[in-house]
Amino acid sequence: MNDRLMALERCILACVVAAVVSLAQPPFARAQEPPAARGGQATNASPTKADLAAAKKHYGDGEKKYKVGDYAGALADFKAANEVKSTPQAERYIGLCEDALGHFSAAVESYEKFLAHVPDKMTAQGEEIHKRSAEIKQLPGKVHVDSNPPGAAVTIDERPQGAPTPMDVELAPGTHSVRLTAEGRLPTEKQIDVAFASSQTIRADLDPAPPPAPAPIAASLPASPPAIPPPASPHSLAAAFVTGGLAVVAAGVGTVFGVMALNDKSDFDKNPTTHTADNGDTHALISDMSFGVALTFGITSAVLLLTSDEPPAGAPPQAAAERSARKAANERKGTISIVPTPLLTSHSAGAGVLLRF
Repeated sequence: MNDRLMALERCILACVVAAVVSLAQPPFARAQEPPAARGGQATNASPTKADLAAAKKHYGDGEKKYKVGDYAGALADFKAANEVKSTPQAERYIGLCEDALGHFSAAVESYEKFLAHVPDKMTAQGEEIHKRSAEIKQLPGKVHVDSNPPGAAVTIDERPQGAPTPMDVELAPGTHSVRLTAEGRLPTEKQIDVAFASSQTIRADLDPAPPPAPAPIAASLPASPPAIPPPASPHSLAAAFVTGGLAVVAAGVGTVFGVMALNDKSDFDKNPTTHTADNGDTHALISDMSFGVALTFGITSAVLLLTSDEPPAGAPPQAAAERSARKAANERKGTISIVPTPLLTSHSAGAGVLLRF
């Protein structure tokens, strides 16, 4: 019984020692474990002991180079080790090397592989890698904008840029609208997708703008000449001569009756009679009326002589045409007519003239 207990104790102790030794070994010392035990996927051919030894050496060399800043050399060793057997430790180091070399897209790819199966003992490293991966995904992309011909104005997302093409600009990850314009050229607009920490070049050919459309034919025809007013008929002086003649006749009549009134006054002074006084008053009244008529006709004749039918300087053609029409209408009314009009009162007698023209 004691022998059996001792044998059981030795068996349990051996299992515990084997487990401790297995956990203490590097990743590649356990590469020969069955895929189901490691949680990985089965491969067509299991690596040999020589492959595992080489992978272990590459992994150790990679760690040494990474610590001294030889990221390119460390990256090559970690990739060689990971090709033999992919491990989270190697994937993490590959991402760190790519990140240090500025290969951000490759770094994020390796980081995501590592984050897909982070060992429990590497939880802190997993949190750091997750944070760094999120930071990289927010890095802007570099875009080089060029045009043919160069010198075009650039507007990105409706925001004018300061420099003409060719130019470089950094844009946040996502979709952006790029518009290029130039004098005498048709505008061009492009939609681009910018990835984080990426670099790309866009180029646009700006076609010449079409010539302006010709002006309508009707607009190019010369304007019609202004209407020429009809020539004005010669100014008629007949009315002026008639009224002037009447003024002379009236003045002559007034003179004759004035002389007769003076003679009547002389006879009345010599032989005052009622008949002589009445004749003197009548002759004097006719004389006054005749001189009044002569004055009226004289003024009328002067106005007709001095008044012109021509329109004033600068008058519009319509005014001249209207004046000519009125004059023609007046000429169609007929000739000048003179109508004598008697003037009779209880103490005097005389005559007047009504002139129509």
